[in-house]
Amino acid sequence: MSKNWIGMIVLVGMSTVVGSLFSQIWEPAHGQPVGFSLEAPVVAPQVVVQQPTEFPKCFVDFVSLPPQPGKPEVRVITVVDIEAKRIAVYHLNMADGGLWLLSSRNIQPDLMVDQYNPRPPFPSDIVPEMQRLGKISSEQRRL
Repeated sequence: MSKNWIGMIVLVGMSTVVGSLFSQIWEPAHGQPVGFSLEAPVVAPQVVVQQPTEFPKCFVDFVSLPPQPGKPEVRVITVVDIEAKRIAVYHLNMADGGLWLLSSRNIQPDLMVDQYNPRPPFPSDIVPEMQRLGKISSEQRRL
């Protein structure tokens, strides 16, 4: 009976040694750790492709107006079409779902105005200071 235990211990020991040898031979051949490896797995470098940023073509904003006694709850919906340079404002009656257009406007001319009703510091004051500090290029000065 004791011979069976000794034989079993020898067999398990030999299997462990042979298994560890084969795992050391097998691992470099395929590049992947097999079994009980103490080494950290090698991670292949990843290529990150950055897609060009595509800006949204439209912007929508929802704002609930403060509740007023005796009046239904109203939500203001603002839609800005960036490509067409237009803005539209709607009121949504939350009680009955009624929707009506308050105003609509082409904002292209607004965007072409250099400054309108500005507050200090004025852009005309900032540009020379930026030039003096060397933080603005000659191309940006012309804009």
